[in-house]
Amino acid sequence: MRRLGLIKRGLALALCGMLTVPAVGMLWEPIAVEASSQLPGGEGAGDFKRSPEDDDPEKLLANTKKGAQDELDDYFEFKKASIPADKQTEAASAVATSKKAIEDCKSSAGISDRLTEGKAKVDSYIPVAPEPEPEPEPEPEPEPTTTNNNIMVGGNWITPVANGGAQVSVVLPIVNMGRTRVKNVVVTPQISDDASKWPFEIETSNYTQTIDRLPGTDDGGDDMERRRELTWILRTRKDAPGGYRPVVFDVTFENDDHTLTTVNLTTYVNVKGTTGTSADGTASTPRVIVTGFTTDPEEVRAGETFTLTLHMQNTSKSTAVQNMLFDIQAASESTDTTYVAAAFLPTAGSSTIFVDRIAAGATKDISMEMEARSDLAQKPYVVNVKMNYEDESVHAYENTASVSIPVRQEARVDISSIEVMPDSIDVGNEANVMFSVYNIGKTKLYNTSIKFISDSVSGGDTYLGNIEPGATANVDAYLSGAAATMDDGIVKIEITFEDEAGEATTIEKEMTLFVNEMYFSDDMMMDDMYGEDMMDQQGGFKIWWVIVPAVLIVIGIIIFVVIRRKKKKKAQELQELEDDLEELSEDGPEGRSGYEESDGETEKLSPWKKWKKRRSEKRNGL
Repeated sequence: MRRLGLIKRGLALALCGMLTVPAVGMLWEPIAVEASSQLPGGEGAGDFKRSPEDDDPEKLLANTKKGAQDELDDYFEFKKASIPADKQTEAASAVATSKKAIEDCKSSAGISDRLTEGKAKVDSYIPVAPEPEPEPEPEPEPEPTTTNNNIMVGGNWITPVANGGAQVSVVLPIVNMGRTRVKNVVVTPQISDDASKWPFEIETSNYTQTIDRLPGTDDGGDDMERRRELTWILRTRKDAPGGYRPVVFDVTFENDDHTLTTVNLTTYVNVKGTTGTSADGTASTPRVIVTGFTTDPEEVRAGETFTLTLHMQNTSKSTAVQNMLFDIQAASESTDTTYVAAAFLPTAGSSTIFVDRIAAGATKDISMEMEARSDLAQKPYVVNVKMNYEDESVHAYENTASVSIPVRQEARVDISSIEVMPDSIDVGNEANVMFSVYNIGKTKLYNTSIKFISDSVSGGDTYLGNIEPGATANVDAYLSGAAATMDDGIVKIEITFEDEAGEATTIEKEMTLFVNEMYFSDDMMMDDMYGEDMMDQQGGFKIWWVIVPAVLIVIGIIIFVVIRRKKKKKAQELQELEDDLEELSEDGPEGRSGYEESDGETEKLSPWKKWKKRRSEKRNGL
């Protein structure tokens, strides 16, 4: 057993020794020895057998040069791919120069230096890689904009991502931040064949959508409850430029006072995955769109004729369209439940227009004379344009577009007969003027007011407010006499009102009212004499101190003359009466004053009849 233990211990020591030898070998560094110092039979030669050439210094130096030159060639071949093509010839020439320098070296140290220099020359022809530029900061997401402080893109709006060739839902949330609601909202995106302005395929020309009404803040509810959303399903063009692209919408609406307003709302889409070229290289489907319209006259009024000019464009850049037939139809409108007709009717009877050809990318104007119905209300009316056409390969296409034409309704006003009581007044007095104003048009009259214009009267201004179609408003005004009438007494009446567009109109009527100079009675003179002016206790000369006494003297003279004439006339009448009575008393029964013949008979007269007969004879000069 003891022998067995000794054997085990010996095996363990041997195993440890075997593991220790590799660890010691890892710590050993080889010592470079010059070839010239390795002599035959020298220390450390061991069993190595040397040839006679190994002992020749020139052979050893030549071998060292050859190895350095080969290493330089290998280095150039390794780096050649990194050298620009236009610099590779120069780099090869530099390598040859370095190899010649190695050939001229007299020692291994010089060879090593020339090899290092040759490698450095090769590296000098390799472009220095630029430092990586810092990654650009991501483009900030733009915010929607509006040209109106009230109508804007609603909250919680998210920029949609539009991938090239794929469909995207563009949602436009609209909110009215104004107090009053708006209605008849017409929303149309601004389409274009320019991919930077409209990064979507033009698959139809009728992109218009409508909203019946947008409630205001006075209608209650928060912003999210009052907003309305419109959605367009669009296909992104593959050649559209990437990044955030603006999408502009035209929004036309009718205000609470029936005026029309147009604003622009701008949102954005984030375009990604586009290449700028068509995937299959084929021409796109030719689309004909309405880019705009004009009317002549510019303002269309109900009951009048106008010329509608539509601006058409072939959006295809490579395909012309031909044999085009346009059918222009106005939307039907009704003022009651029994009568429905188009808002506009063509004067020529036909609603179609033929166009022979529109070249690729070209535009064409088409015109039609139309008449607006006289009973139309003042608001925008939609005109639909149906298009049928062919491409150069006689493939048939069909499109529909629409435009919105605002119509103005002319306001019409009349008045009743004018009553003036009294028709003549003195300065300072008043006259009552009454008449009625009739709205005989189809549109509402707003802010109606009355003014009286004359040099002889003042006052009477009256505000009637709004007058509905077919309604009547009454005027009951009082005019004051300001100065005596010096002409024919005509007073102008100005009736001013506004239509639904806010345009003011004034019509004139006339009435007659005379103003006379004020008549001063005795009481009035006394009032003036003891009035405030006469009671003024301030110092200084007063004109009334002269005028009032003079007027009183004149009035006194007039009264004296009148009284004297009345007394004289009364005395004369008494004298005549006394004379008549005296004559009557002297006449006998047979006197002419006491009897009168009538049909051959003599009638006895009473004393009263005698006196009347005497008075009559005196007046007639008998």
